[in-house]
Amino acid sequence: MTSDQQGAPLPPPPGPGGPAAPKPRGGSRWPQVAVGAAALAVLLGLLATVLSLRALDQANDARDIARAAGAGRVDERPGSGEPAGTSTAPAPATTGAEPPPPEPSLSGSAEPTLDPRAPVKEKYVDERLTLRASCGSDLDIDLDKPEVRVSNGEELRFTSRCGGDSSYFNLASRARGAQVDAATLSAADCDDRIAKGAIGTDINVPARKGVMLCVRTSLSDARERGDTWKMALVQVTDVNDDGTVVLTARAWDIGL
Repeated sequence: MTSDQQGAPLPPPPGPGGPAAPKPRGGSRWPQVAVGAAALAVLLGLLATVLSLRALDQANDARDIARAAGAGRVDERPGSGEPAGTSTAPAPATTGAEPPPPEPSLSGSAEPTLDPRAPVKEKYVDERLTLRASCGSDLDIDLDKPEVRVSNGEELRFTSRCGGDSSYFNLASRARGAQVDAATLSAADCDDRIAKGAIGTDINVPARKGVMLCVRTSLSDARERGDTWKMALVQVTDVNDDGTVVLTARAWDIGL
């Protein structure tokens, strides 16, 4: 057996029949790192999947809520219970009969023109009004009732004059009227005369026997009072020596 320089025996060389070579201390850790990385990747994948499913559920919930809210806002035609823009009723059959006359339209701020076919209702007929006032004084005439000596709501103003001057009428600021020449006019006839020849509030209409006026009351005043809109036909039927003037009036309801 050989020995080193100090004489200590040397281990036999590796080889057949000799002892196995010793394993290096601390072995490789790469397999453990690889396993840990794989496990972490699987965990992150599961977490991402859970978050994706949760986001999808929230999106579906939001969509369902939006659809429900939209369905609740579907417009319906008043009184029908059906969505606007839809119609289940068949088109009316054509019979050849003339449709009923339309009602006067009162929408908007402008006073409408009466349709000659529109139905009207007589408010009063042959009402007698007596106008007696001292010289230079005025009387207000409300043709809605009719009534004399009212403080507001008048359609005509009567001014008494003496000394040979004729008494006269003026229209109130919100009334419309025209001087006419027939006591047999209808409400639609009066409306047509006013449309074609209305007189201003500054025009003095002489209070002489036989003078006639068509007067349309104020639509805005009627609405404020909750009253009907009216057309009146006024005629001076008598003028006495003492200056007393007698009117005969009739009126129609022409709208609400």
